[in-house]
Amino acid sequence: MKRFQRLSTLIGIALLLTACASDGNVTAEKYSITDIATSSDYAPNNNWGNGWNLGNTLDAKTDGSKNNLGLSTETSWGMPKTTQAMINAIAEKGFKTIRVPVSWHNHITDQNYTIDQKWLARVKEIVDWSIEAGMNVIINIHHDNMTESQMKNNYGFCVPDNNDSLKEQSLEYIKAIWTQVADYFKDYDEKLIFELLNEPRAVGTKYEWSTPSGMEAKVVAANKIIMEYEKAALDIIRASGGNNANRYVMVPPYAAAPHMLNGWSLPEDSAADKLIVSAHAYTPYDFCMGNDNKFKVEHKDNIENWLFGTLKALGKPVIIGETSASDKNNSAERVKWAKCFYAQGKAANMSIILWDNMVVYTDGSGDKAERHGYFNRNKLTWWY
Repeated sequence: MKRFQRLSTLIGIALLLTACASDGNVTAEKYSITDIATSSDYAPNNNWGNGWNLGNTLDAKTDGSKNNLGLSTETSWGMPKTTQAMINAIAEKGFKTIRVPVSWHNHITDQNYTIDQKWLARVKEIVDWSIEAGMNVIINIHHDNMTESQMKNNYGFCVPDNNDSLKEQSLEYIKAIWTQVADYFKDYDEKLIFELLNEPRAVGTKYEWSTPSGMEAKVVAANKIIMEYEKAALDIIRASGGNNANRYVMVPPYAAAPHMLNGWSLPEDSAADKLIVSAHAYTPYDFCMGNDNKFKVEHKDNIENWLFGTLKALGKPVIIGETSASDKNNSAERVKWAKCFYAQGKAANMSIILWDNMVVYTDGSGDKAERHGYFNRNKLTWWY
């Protein structure tokens, strides 16, 4: 990567990952793991701390067929094959949790939604490396959310608009996947966390990511369907034996979006105090993924008052499963964002999991919203 010319900027960006891995209050002083924003209040035997996403890897997908695409999908989105050395480097940086997003629909072997055993074994291998490195691990159902039309040619689920047949088909898929995954990992201890779904939503609709005027009822109806899916998955996990009866489970609202909570609530659970709200927050959007290159006063207010105010008002434990500010060659401003965002996370006692897709400004990526690279997995070095 091209070196920065000003020493002050170089020092600032070198602290960015330290902020993300640890304390949000960025200084030049030594950082203590005990100062990390943790979920220890509701996970008394487990310091989850802040974390890192193995993005665009096991979650890579190809729509358009029901073929089992095998292990090669891991590198199909430009990622190198994950190694134990990569996982160890994440732990050595200070991250306490790793989120491993997993897509399953392109690893199904038959009409009964049977998961390819080689794929399950590969997921297990990365989970095991992460636990051996001392980290907690989150696995989920990730990019299996289809449009209604895609359900004809793909395995997966959708959030349909008034289509009971597609809803039942989706339920069967979700139940089949969690039946197998829960059984496969049932003997793992609480260092393994299940996240039921990733950003469940009505893909391809006008209300996929926001609630336009006049579509409020659509979002409420979609959240009702999502709650059905999540309740079914949770019941399967709890009944699957081993340690799953009491495992921590992350549960997202519509699109995992704090601004789309209407009609959604956590499911009833047979375990006490083991559910966590799963939220994603590329906040403020205009800075993190939009056109603004400068971190402004109103951005700080958006983080402090709207985002964390909304999440704290839920009165439930929260993990921010994804966040990042896209690299627009504005490193010093991103440091400001990280200091603010992670400080608020610490104050709210919320673990924050950094999204990393290994794309940076100097790669020449045309999509300025999607440059969320921090760790160079090819070289086992950090860009920042």
